[in-house]
Amino acid sequence: MFDFILRNGQVVSPAGAETRDLAITDGRIAALLRRGEEASAREILDLGGQIVLPGLVDAHVHFREPGLVHKEGFESGSAAAAAGGVTTVMVMPTDNPMTTTPDLFLEKKELADGHTHVDYALQAGLGPDVTHVRALAELGAISFEVFMSDLAPPMLTDRSSDLLAVLKAVREAGAVAGITPGDDSIVQGMTAAEGKAISDRRSFMRTRPTVAEAIGLARACVAVRHVGVEAHIRQISCADSVSVLRALAPRHLSSEVTPHNLWLAEDELVRQGPVAKVVPPLRPQADLEAVREALREDIVQMVATDHAPHTAEEKLAGTDDITKAPGGFPGVQTFLPVLLRLVGEGVLAYQDLARVGSEAPARRFGLFPRKGTLQVGSDADIVVIDPRRPFTVRNADQLSKAAMTPFDGMAVPATPAMVFLRGTKIAQDGKLVDRRVKRGKFIARPA
Repeated sequence: MFDFILRNGQVVSPAGAETRDLAITDGRIAALLRRGEEASAREILDLGGQIVLPGLVDAHVHFREPGLVHKEGFESGSAAAAAGGVTTVMVMPTDNPMTTTPDLFLEKKELADGHTHVDYALQAGLGPDVTHVRALAELGAISFEVFMSDLAPPMLTDRSSDLLAVLKAVREAGAVAGITPGDDSIVQGMTAAEGKAISDRRSFMRTRPTVAEAIGLARACVAVRHVGVEAHIRQISCADSVSVLRALAPRHLSSEVTPHNLWLAEDELVRQGPVAKVVPPLRPQADLEAVREALREDIVQMVATDHAPHTAEEKLAGTDDITKAPGGFPGVQTFLPVLLRLVGEGVLAYQDLARVGSEAPARRFGLFPRKGTLQVGSDADIVVIDPRRPFTVRNADQLSKAAMTPFDGMAVPATPAMVFLRGTKIAQDGKLVDRRVKRGKFIARPA
């Protein structure tokens, strides 16, 4: 006797799709039954051939707590994730204060415990000071985040000698380094060169040229290979970086692209202004095509959102002067819709979606096969997709405190009909079943 059976679904994995009945007991996948195979359960739901995906695993979110909860918090950010089909999130350290010591890590975990709608892991910030790496690893930090550009000291790691030292410390702790590539000298130089014109929307894009990303990435690839550390590159956005990965990426290096760098071209910044301002900026269509191809070829392994919410007031302050708006926008609730749109356009197949949105991030950060797959023994984190029901992304439906998304008005060819966390339905048709109930749990990186 199983607790629950989802019957007659098209169960998707990176290998393809197969009609199966998913049997669930104690929050885990207990069996994958073939069509017509006899089984009993306390509850049975016939899906009528709808598509069944593993819950998405978002390896890059900013939930702004502590210190910046006017922008977002664990409750609101995780509510948006649940509504969008994201069942596991990895929370970046760039809050106030940044998550850089064991005490701050534990304080942040305490803030999150009992306040999240999905399961979560915490990432630690790492500048040139490596004092706390081993202790943070023992507390379960899912990764150590290294920033080569766009952050001020003491978090900035722009010298190659410091980069080698921090990667060595991460390797010795048996952990994963997350690296945001860039060349801060180019960014600062281009910003100075643009001068007063930087307030123009296109001028802002020129302050973060693709060459800055690619040079930083090349340095990171060489350093990672030399040190032998498990590492992950954040936010690949351009053809130049894809070329670097093809030439220099070692086997133990993975990388990500954001949904917006797969779908939104640079003209959207001109059209939407501060709502679409983000770092790295939106790129020309040719860069989108290059990164899409890299994702299909597994040169770039996964999609992660860089969910980076700000209030509407903060964003709209940059309407006439783009420099007055912060970079970033919400992403967890639109993550799956963008991937579904890419499937509808033929850019990806459903099995690609399962690979880049679920399995690859779970594998990279040590959570597979508990997360990112629908195997026997895995957590029953499930998204049911109704391919017969299209919908439209709307600002009014967003559960993030940052209610404005640059995807507002995007038509999606299929609907995330139901979302399950460890076998319990937490969302249906983009709405939480009961927002008062928070079922999310902390997930430590396995030792």
